[in-house]
Amino acid sequence: MPRIFQANMFRLRKSRMFRLSVIMTALVTAAAVLIDCLSIRGDVSEYALECCALSGAPLVQIVGAAVIILFLGTDHSHKTIRNKLIVGNQRGGIYSADVLTGIVIGCSINAAWLIGGLAGVPILGFWKMKSAEALLYIVMSFVGTVSLSSVTALIGVLMQRKSGAAVAALVLAFALIMNAGAVYTRLGDKKEVMNGVYVNGELTFEITENPNYISGLKRSAYELALHVNPLGSSVALSNCDLKNPAADIAGAAFVTVFVSSLGAAAFRRKDLK
Repeated sequence: MPRIFQANMFRLRKSRMFRLSVIMTALVTAAAVLIDCLSIRGDVSEYALECCALSGAPLVQIVGAAVIILFLGTDHSHKTIRNKLIVGNQRGGIYSADVLTGIVIGCSINAAWLIGGLAGVPILGFWKMKSAEALLYIVMSFVGTVSLSSVTALIGVLMQRKSGAAVAALVLAFALIMNAGAVYTRLGDKKEVMNGVYVNGELTFEITENPNYISGLKRSAYELALHVNPLGSSVALSNCDLKNPAADIAGAAFVTVFVSSLGAAAFRRKDLK
C-alpha cells in the first residue's frame, strides 16, 4: 500500500486539474470574501471575518468531492487498477491508497479555502474568535473533509465510468447538504415562541410553547443524523455555530471507518472489466 500511495502522490503532484482546482478554490474564496467585506456599510468593527470566511464550508466540500472523483476515475479509464493487480498488488492495499489519496485531495482543497478566506484580513482583521475556538473550527473543517472524502473515494473506486461516478458523487453531496440543512434548521427551533394575541381589541404578546420544537428521543435521533452526516459539521461551520464538536468528530470517525471497511470489502469482490 505505501508504494501505491506514493505513486498516487507522484501522479497528483503532476495533475494540472488538481493544481488548478487548489488555486481556483483559493482565488474564488478570496474574491467572495473581499466582495462581502467591501459590501459592508457602517462600522466594520461590528463584523467578524470568520462569518464571511466560513460561509462557504458546504460548497468547498462539494468541490473537493468532484476533484476526488475526477482524479480517481482515471484509474478505471486508463486501466491502471488492473495493471496494479497484474504486478501483484493486493486489492485492499489499492483501495486503502485511493482512500488516503482522496483524503489528501479533500484536505488540500479545504486548506486552499481557509487560506483564501484570509483575503479579508486587511479590512476586518483576523478572526475575532479566541485562538482555541478558532483552532477547533479549523480542525472541524478537516474532520468533515476526511469523512466526505472517504465516501467519495468509495464511489470513485467502485464505479468504473468516471462520468457516472461524478454524477453520483455530486447528487449524493447535494442530498447530504440538503438533509444536513433541514435537520440543522429543525434543531434550531426554539422551545418557546412569542405570539401576538388580540385581547379586547388590543394586540398583546405572550410566550407559548413551540409546537414544532423537537424534544425527547426524536431530538436525539435528529442530532445523531446530523453528527453522522459528513456535511453536518460543514453546515454548522457556515453558521459559526458548532454546538457539539466531540459528537461531530465521533460521527465523522464512525462514517470514515464504516464506509472504508464496506468499500474495501466490496472492492475485493468487484469484477474489474
